[in-house]
Amino acid sequence: MRSVHLWLQALVIAFLSTAGAAQQSTTMSGGTSGGLSTIRVRVSYQQNHRPAPALRVELMSPYGGAADMRSTDGNGSATFDKVSTGRYLVRVSGPDIETTTTDLIEVGGAAGGPFITENIQVKLTEAAMQAGGPAIAPIIPDAAQKEFKLGSKEMDKKHWEDAKAHFQKAIALFPKYAEALNDLALADIQLKDGQGAVESFRSATQIDPTLPQANLYLGQFYYENKQYKDAEPYLMRAAADQPKSAQILTVLANTQLQNGETDLAITNARRVPSLENHKQFAISHLIVAQALTGKGHDDEIVKEYEAYLKEAPDSTLAPRVKDALAQLKSK
Repeated sequence: MRSVHLWLQALVIAFLSTAGAAQQSTTMSGGTSGGLSTIRVRVSYQQNHRPAPALRVELMSPYGGAADMRSTDGNGSATFDKVSTGRYLVRVSGPDIETTTTDLIEVGGAAGGPFITENIQVKLTEAAMQAGGPAIAPIIPDAAQKEFKLGSKEMDKKHWEDAKAHFQKAIALFPKYAEALNDLALADIQLKDGQGAVESFRSATQIDPTLPQANLYLGQFYYENKQYKDAEPYLMRAAADQPKSAQILTVLANTQLQNGETDLAITNARRVPSLENHKQFAISHLIVAQALTGKGHDDEIVKEYEAYLKEAPDSTLAPRVKDALAQLKSK
């Protein structure tokens, strides 16, 4: 992964032009006031009931607004903590599956309990089934495994060209060899073939969407090229793999902001200040401020600006943030 500065140079925050803009109502609230509950979601494939990892799980209001978002872990699980009393839907989506939405779930109060478990089965698309999707465990031929092992040995010796040749042979013998495609991409990176790495990583994630290196590289690639719609699913999986990475959460939050998903952007950006090295990512406060603009939360925006100035008083953005803060306080 590249340096912090290379990742963050693509953060485009337009808060200056919109600070203090005309107010409008908030898109949704996260349920009525009252006790807080935990919702555990377990996702599996209909085809064979195997856990479904690296899928997007959204907690939604009855009207369709997103209250929170998670990605399923290797066990197909996602947990929403501190959920307010109310009625919610859970929606599961991702590559190769048909988007699935639950019926309304009662949370808290007399109808719902403090701990709720939702078991959701998702169905692979016809195209994924025909291609041998992630619910179908591949049987890798011995000859392909042999080439993969030879490639790995050459990688250890930093013989990148030789490693690449072995991985290509493994893939020729077994085109759905996700690990070989992943390591072929790593060899391409060492050989300065960025486009080849992107193509191999993309092919690998179509077979196995949980590959950490592939998701991180593709998320970064699309993000730095400002292809935010393409970047988001990979960054979501990278964040699920590294939930304590302030850098990945900040980039994911800005991606969701650029995609117009303000509630999700706020949720992820607000996780950053509790993480290690969060001051390097003080810009997360500006992401929250921008996402809140126009929703009638000037008091919260003020707090985000003040937090940013406290954590990054000498940044190049500090003078402009001070001006925006003064304008808000003078209203």
